[in-house]
Amino acid sequence: MKKSLRLIAKKKRSKIVFDSLFYAKIEKNISYCLDIIFQLNKNIEAASLYHPFNNEISPHIFIKYFMRKKIILSLPVVEMKSNLMVFKSWAPKDKLIKGPLGNMEPDKLKQIIIPQIMIVPLLMFDKYFYRLGYGGGYYDKSISKFKKYFKKQEKPFITIGIAHSSQQTDIIPHESHDMKLDFIVTEKELLSKKISLVRRRKS
Repeated sequence: MKKSLRLIAKKKRSKIVFDSLFYAKIEKNISYCLDIIFQLNKNIEAASLYHPFNNEISPHIFIKYFMRKKIILSLPVVEMKSNLMVFKSWAPKDKLIKGPLGNMEPDKLKQIIIPQIMIVPLLMFDKYFYRLGYGGGYYDKSISKFKKYFKKQEKPFITIGIAHSSQQTDIIPHESHDMKLDFIVTEKELLSKKISLVRRRKS
C-alpha cells in the first residue's frame, strides 16, 4: 500500500509550485516553531538539514536562523553498505558531491555531527505526525538511534518536517519502526505533538 501511495505522493508533489509567496508564509511558521524550541531548550548545539531535490522544499530559512544562533550545521550522507545515514558538518559555502541515491552530500572526509534538531523531508504527512518517505528507512533509523542517544545524555532531540499543506492526508499506514515527527510546519500552520499550548497556529 505504501508503494502505491508513494507514487501518488511523488506525482502530486511534482506539481506543487513553491513560489515566493509560499516561502514568505512558511518562514513565519518556521521562525515561530524555532522560537518555541530554543525558548524551551537552552543546550542545543547542532542541527541537520537536507539538500533539496525532486521538488522538495528548500530548508534555506532554517539556515539563517541556525547561523544566528551559532548552531553547527550538517547534512546527511548515505552509507549503502550499512543502510544507514551519518551526518557530516556543512556550511553554505561548501561544495557538495552527488550521493548514491542522487542527493547532494558533504565530502565524506567532513567531521561527523550528531544533530539535536533534524529537519526532515517528506512526501506526505498525517495528523498523527507520521510521514511518508522514500521507503529506504534512513530517517526512521536515524531518528530512533538519536532519540535513544540523547535520552541517555539527558539532552533534547527534536524532529521537524516541512511540507505544503496539500501534502497532508487522512492517515499514513505505519509500522512499529516508523517514527513520528515532533513538529510539522506548512505555509498554513504549525503542528506540534510536543507542546500542548501550540497544537496549531494558523498563519
